[in-house]
Amino acid sequence: MNKSFFRFIFPAACLILLIIGSPLHSLARQEIQKQEQEKKQDQQTVKITEEIVVIGEAPKDRPVSTVSRLTATQIENVQPLDLSEAIRYAPGVMVTFGQKSVYTLKLRGIDSKRIALLIDGIPVYEPYYSSFDLKNIATEGIDSLRLTKGPSSVLYGPNTLGGIVNVVTQRPTLKPSLSLRASYGERDTRQVALKTGFQLKNWAFSGTGLYQDSSGFDIPDEAGGDKSFRPNSEYERLNLNGKIYFTPSSSTELMVNGGIYKSNYSMPPGLMDSKPRYWRFKNWDRTTLNAGGVTALGENSTLRFRGYYVQYDNTLDMFKDQEMANLNFESTFDNSVYGFFALSDLYLGPANSLKFSINYKGDSSRTQDDVDAPWDEFDQSNFSFGAEEHIALTPEWKVVGGLSFDMLNKYIGDNTSRLNPLVGLKYSPGDYWDFHLSFSKKSKFPSMRSMYSSSSGNPDLLSESGSNWEFAMTYNREIFVTASVFLTRFKDMIDSVRLPEYNFERIYFNVAEAYINGFEIQAQKTLDWFSGTLNYTYLDHLNQSDERPLDALSAHNLNFTLIFQPITPLRFSLMGLLASSSSWLDFNTDTMLDIPTYFNLDGIVSLAIGPTEVFMKVTNILNDFIYTEPGFPWRARYAEFGIKARIF
Repeated sequence: MNKSFFRFIFPAACLILLIIGSPLHSLARQEIQKQEQEKKQDQQTVKITEEIVVIGEAPKDRPVSTVSRLTATQIENVQPLDLSEAIRYAPGVMVTFGQKSVYTLKLRGIDSKRIALLIDGIPVYEPYYSSFDLKNIATEGIDSLRLTKGPSSVLYGPNTLGGIVNVVTQRPTLKPSLSLRASYGERDTRQVALKTGFQLKNWAFSGTGLYQDSSGFDIPDEAGGDKSFRPNSEYERLNLNGKIYFTPSSSTELMVNGGIYKSNYSMPPGLMDSKPRYWRFKNWDRTTLNAGGVTALGENSTLRFRGYYVQYDNTLDMFKDQEMANLNFESTFDNSVYGFFALSDLYLGPANSLKFSINYKGDSSRTQDDVDAPWDEFDQSNFSFGAEEHIALTPEWKVVGGLSFDMLNKYIGDNTSRLNPLVGLKYSPGDYWDFHLSFSKKSKFPSMRSMYSSSSGNPDLLSESGSNWEFAMTYNREIFVTASVFLTRFKDMIDSVRLPEYNFERIYFNVAEAYINGFEIQAQKTLDWFSGTLNYTYLDHLNQSDERPLDALSAHNLNFTLIFQPITPLRFSLMGLLASSSSWLDFNTDTMLDIPTYFNLDGIVSLAIGPTEVFMKVTNILNDFIYTEPGFPWRARYAEFGIKARIF
């Protein structure tokens, strides 16, 4: 580990966090207008069933981890195509695009295989690979997006080593509502969405529908100036989601939620591939069903519970030619995730609360390499029990302690279990100041592919483990500032390696140790005519086993969102991403490839006319040749026109 980080950067950054607020004390006392409006909306529409661990807005109610929140307004302002575009401007976030046309999320440098993605509390991930693709998550109907980084609560269960992304969808409005959004862009890129909701006595309904398709996208010329079509980049998607609520009493709410996601798309081959792959994901579908609710346990205690089932029906066709006329093979994946959770929040007095959680999750996988090939079938499950106590020592000081027992029941090999603690100390000297120091250990269980794959699986894999330290502060008065210093260390990381005893074929082993240290700063300011957010993250990282940097991980990452509204109906938005250079290990050649520094700039102009808004969006305005994984450039300059209308 880089000792200079501990000797200088870490103590210096901690000192900066302690004194950063000094000049801010001179600012006039008033709340940010936009945040006040959002708080009032939160009070009027309380999210009950959807959120697993409810996070309060007051400093004393905030967790001992860093939580970044994107509201529905912030998400809609960037007019995202999918979750990859909505989340990329959040603090500590990197989104990379590459192999298999997957948009991968990284939180403070930790990738999606070590991050839990929840939609209304339900885990969403492909069970065989234990990962998720951001482009497969629609943003229509999202009420808020919460990103938890650092030492997170033990109540979420295992596989949260890198953090938690909790997507909370919108609840029904008091009055019936119906809204429409549609857009059209280059290469016949189209989308149309409907959103509705209503309440009738003790019953309520909310629903969304979204259809998207495109004939593909262009990429810029590496020398600059021109752009050309990227073959095999077309796609088609359909997303339907509905929720039914029943409120039998003032203390109980029940909900049934169902969703259907259907997609098919082709994969452009890598520009650097010696043997290009011509793949079409003929159907990449997901069906979700869950039911549960929340009920009061006495005057101040609650119980949340949910059961869920997620089915994945996926077919992959590989062709011999770019025209996709000669089929080579067809792989089929019939996978599912099922489980339940229960969480109780027990009020033990004005200064003490105790929280318990039980999580059970089962993974089932049926894969077929080709139409006439035999089926491979695997299943495994994990169980977690967590307890967490919050004790207010004084009105300003609070201590949090928790412990979870996480166990994996393997299909082959010995079961594995871990005890993971959480300890945190909070200091909230006022309504606008908050400090916390926290530590946690987390586990990441191996995926079924890494254990049971016929070509590279190892059923004796142990779970990965990671320890997180974080010191953070938040100031929220006339300006909003949050900053944190974090230290993350990984043990028993799973990687595929070539060993002589296995004829130099790749096989998964617990071989790697690594660390990611750094700091993160976010600043927000809102005026009547302007709103701006600036996020900066510094990462010091190393794969200690191989003595090389971690893949596709920039040391310096900055993003910003600037919104100008000179007159009420007219709004200009600018969103930018800046990342320093990084590197990538090419497993085929065992050589390190460079990923150059890049800057991406997007812009939106919108005009409101009564309940209707028209907009124009331009991405990659500078038409730069950008890539975050070698051989997979981002889309060239792209223009899109759209309309949003509230019908009633």
